[in-house]
Amino acid sequence: MLERVAGFGLNTNMIMYLTKQYHLSNVTAGATLFVWAAAANFAPIPGALIADMYIGRFAAISLGSIACLTGIVFLWLSAMIPGAQPPPCGVGLAPAQCTPPGPRHLAWLITGFTFLSIGAGGIRPCSMAFGADQFSRHPKEQRSRILQAYFNAYYASIGVAFTVAVTVIVYVQDNVGWKAGFAVPMGLMTLSAVSFLLGSRLYIKEKGSKQMFSGIGGAILAAVKNYRARLPVKTEDGVYHHLKDCKLTVPTDKLRFLNKACMISSTGNEDSHGDDVATSEWHINGDRRLCTVDQVEQLKSAIRILPIWSSTVFLAQAISQNYAVLQANEMDRRVGAFRVPGCSLTMFNMVTMSLWSGSYDRWIAPALRRVTGNPRGLTMKQRIGVGLLLATTAMAVSAAVEGARRRLALAGTGTAAPMSAFWLVPQFALMGLAEAFGVIGELEFFYTELPKSMASFSMALLYMALGVGNLVNSFIVKVVDEASRRGGRTSWLSSDLNAGHYDYYYWLLACLGAVNFVYFLWCAWVYGEEEKNVQWEEDGEAERPVA
Repeated sequence: MLERVAGFGLNTNMIMYLTKQYHLSNVTAGATLFVWAAAANFAPIPGALIADMYIGRFAAISLGSIACLTGIVFLWLSAMIPGAQPPPCGVGLAPAQCTPPGPRHLAWLITGFTFLSIGAGGIRPCSMAFGADQFSRHPKEQRSRILQAYFNAYYASIGVAFTVAVTVIVYVQDNVGWKAGFAVPMGLMTLSAVSFLLGSRLYIKEKGSKQMFSGIGGAILAAVKNYRARLPVKTEDGVYHHLKDCKLTVPTDKLRFLNKACMISSTGNEDSHGDDVATSEWHINGDRRLCTVDQVEQLKSAIRILPIWSSTVFLAQAISQNYAVLQANEMDRRVGAFRVPGCSLTMFNMVTMSLWSGSYDRWIAPALRRVTGNPRGLTMKQRIGVGLLLATTAMAVSAAVEGARRRLALAGTGTAAPMSAFWLVPQFALMGLAEAFGVIGELEFFYTELPKSMASFSMALLYMALGVGNLVNSFIVKVVDEASRRGGRTSWLSSDLNAGHYDYYYWLLACLGAVNFVYFLWCAWVYGEEEKNVQWEEDGEAERPVA
């Protein structure tokens, strides 16, 4: 919880730090944050592999917490040490007219962002899975209900953490200064790391195991080595190598070419169903290395989710948009005598997500169940699809609001638009609903469709999508900026929002979202029915190969 508050407190308002204190343009600051977010979201992939295969989730979270704390310390020092930032800029000057940051200034930022990305690699893929591990000793009948309550509480805590970050911490950053604004997250991260380590003896700690990933890797190698083998016309028992007493004796017909990895040669005389230790992991048949049927099915489950995973990259793109904070600062943010920090409006995103996800299982799902007949209310793929559709709608609403804000600003006499910043609330609320449907549906889909021993990796897939989305965002921003400024024209993404056309940028994203939604529908159709490719795991769990 404290780590979440510290993280949100840093990420949410960082664009203001880069533009106001480091004099970066909106385009450069946005691209920098996209790259940092991409690094922080790609890091969970190796982090999950290291945790699942070697050191376990507790050690990964511990090391990640220390790395995050180190990164925050460097950012705090960038605000504390004289000369760590470029010279102050004159009042009323645009960032382009100020002294740009040099290598010695950027070194503090880059070092801080690097350590924060490394820390994310340990914390993000493992924190939720580690919490779920604590319920592994409960009876199987109770575990599903407990885990459902746990996931709801987890997402509720995210909403609370975000709300605290964008109100209290952002207020400190905007009104007290960045020295205190970085000191607060640093103190929270310190408290989080210390309290987590002090509770070490109370936790259930699952050890890392190479078994699952070596099985998948072995299945890939076996399929490549046996690519010339001819599959039988019918998939039937006696043709494929499987574990003794395993209920799954033949592979499925989906991705059938991979069945060659466990197919027994017609000339082989060995007992393919024995339990000899030498053949539990590999079965040597002539010059072919065979793996078992369940290892092939593990590989298939990982491959089959990739198209749907790729379609969720747009959701990550929409979530990562941070220009609304700059728009809010150009609008009327007054509530009585109090001026709301522009960044604090993003709280409507998380508040909406928390309220919806918290009420979904209690009220919304039962109502949907009566209509759809599905125990979940909506299938996991339907929830992802609704999330993508809402994200596309949010981009269209963002374009419409920004177009109206710009027209009013140009028609007025001042630089600030005579338009309430609370007109941004609908787009934040739509993005909150998009996350409640899409992100939670995506996590549940990966967690359910992949083997349970890949729990950390399944969580890391979400962050990998976020990382790809941020890289795509950075590319789009650069292309749009370069293309729109040709011929001496003003860039759509000019540092002067009123001179630029951020509404055109949002319309572009909305069009990309519409195309991506059609692509998702095709991916969902190709995937077929949910919760069918993991039945083998529960059936053959006791007889899993030993690496």
